[in-house]
Amino acid sequence: MHKLKQILAALAATLACTGAPAQEYAYVEPVHCIGGPFGLQLPRDARKIRSMGRLRSEAVAEVEHWDGYTATRKTLVFDGLDLGIIELSNDPSTLMVTHADVSSPRWNHLLPVKIGEPAAAARKLLGEAAKDDKDLTRVYGGDADGVQFRTQAGLITRVTYQCYSG
Repeated sequence: MHKLKQILAALAATLACTGAPAQEYAYVEPVHCIGGPFGLQLPRDARKIRSMGRLRSEAVAEVEHWDGYTATRKTLVFDGLDLGIIELSNDPSTLMVTHADVSSPRWNHLLPVKIGEPAAAARKLLGEAAKDDKDLTRVYGGDADGVQFRTQAGLITRVTYQCYSG
């Protein structure tokens, strides 16, 4: 449970840095950024990520030098999708996601709850933890990752993931 509190604190700090208001957290297992009932449905091979759509920009945030390889943290920006990844020089097929922000229905095929769907669809997926969260103001997190929905007029307008990456 201590690890969960650390992860949720880190998630809160990340959201605070983005200018988002402080959020209430709800524990939902298993929230994962990739796969499972709540996660993104991304290609398994990281080399296929750039072919998902027209890449508008790519920014390197950090390069970590390890014994014999590098880990490069990047943000890939597509129209309506910002995707944070870590590329490993010694294993280019490995996909590690640090964050994702989906704001366009063009990416609905990646999401378990689609942009434009009623908030009730997300509450149903999240279950008991979301039953009283009419406007989906909470961040829903598992042991490592978290997901947050933004709504307007009762519809999903944005889905944001924060992912543990070590």
